[in-house]
Amino acid sequence: MKDKYRVKKILIVAVTTALMGQVYLNPFNSDFRLSIGIAILTFLLIKFDDISIILTTLCTSISVFIFRFFIDVFQLTCLTSAEITNIFLKHFPSAIFYIAFGIALFELHIRDYKKRPVFFIFLVGISDIVSNILEAAVRQEFTKTSIEIILTSLFIAGFTRATISLVLFSGAKAYNMLILKEEHEMRYRSLLLLTANMKAELFLLRKTMKDIEQAMEKSYLIYTELKKANEDVDKDYFEKLKRRILNLTKDIHEIKKDNQRVLLGIERLLPNAEKNNSIRLSTIFKILYDNTIRVIRSLGKNIYVFIDYSDDFMIYEYYPLITILNNLINNSIDAIKGEGFIKIIQKVEEDYVLFQLIDNGEGINEKDIDVIFEPGFSTKFDIKTGRMSTGLGLAHVKHILENHYKGKIKVESEKGKGTRFFIYIPKNNLIKEGDKS
Repeated sequence: MKDKYRVKKILIVAVTTALMGQVYLNPFNSDFRLSIGIAILTFLLIKFDDISIILTTLCTSISVFIFRFFIDVFQLTCLTSAEITNIFLKHFPSAIFYIAFGIALFELHIRDYKKRPVFFIFLVGISDIVSNILEAAVRQEFTKTSIEIILTSLFIAGFTRATISLVLFSGAKAYNMLILKEEHEMRYRSLLLLTANMKAELFLLRKTMKDIEQAMEKSYLIYTELKKANEDVDKDYFEKLKRRILNLTKDIHEIKKDNQRVLLGIERLLPNAEKNNSIRLSTIFKILYDNTIRVIRSLGKNIYVFIDYSDDFMIYEYYPLITILNNLINNSIDAIKGEGFIKIIQKVEEDYVLFQLIDNGEGINEKDIDVIFEPGFSTKFDIKTGRMSTGLGLAHVKHILENHYKGKIKVESEKGKGTRFFIYIPKNNLIKEGDKS
């Protein structure tokens, strides 16, 4: 498979060089030409560093010769053997040039100098000049034109083409670095969102640990009360009831231990970045914006997203904030059925950082306004599967906001016109020390 790709690359180099060889100058008003093709060839030989220089330049010399030969042949209507011979002799020296150039690059180990610009340009330029001198000698150019003019032209052309090839290689390398950087940033943003969601689930898992603990205590309390109670009822039934409650207490305790193991295991896997680092609010908004646009496009919806913020604080404990905003954004996306908009606004009000999330979706029924933050409430229902939404839900968003940030959330909505959420977070619980204004 690798050999197949190498052959493909060699053919690409040969054909591309032949085509670019048609961009040329005739410095001596003869068949001798200086083309841009050699700069392209050098660039491709450096870029495709897994192909043989000798084999590639040999194939290129054949490709250039055949290409130029047939161009001249097709321009003539009637061909004689003498004309075919003349065309052959006209372009054969070009093939000699490419072979000599390839041998020179190979012997000089030119690929070892691609990170050393001065040496690279010098060695490629010298290879170009020597190969051109050989071609000029075969064409007997030195008997027709001044040696000084020929050498001056070849020196200028050689080092110019060497510089062009290095510029092309450096440009391609810079472009690849830019693409890698963008891919890295995209993976970083995706990882940050994933981590935020996972940490939110952990926050809720800790809450369930407390609920389990309370349930276990209540169950055991019932057991102890039964032990002290008068056995006025059937004795066998009474003993069975005590054993069942005791077993239930043990089961709850086992569930608690299992949950605790899962909790500790996930916590070890996830980074603790919010304790050590911080992130700009503008970066959070950039991450949320990019993710929101990606989600909107995947759903095929026509929704415009606007973000307006008055400050650019350094935020610590940023994972819960990302989770809260991202879940409210996802709710807004679900609420917009046709064309719509989502606005995220940030400003400071007294001792609070205020986030407003506004959409022109379907809105919330007036009767539901007072219960949307209650556990278990959801309006997302899949008719096909009969399943409710598996998202965090507004109850969990409110729980994270109130318990983690000591903040508060309010909502205003009108059915058919849209919804506006107000998220208040105390500045001291959100903004990194020394970055408050």
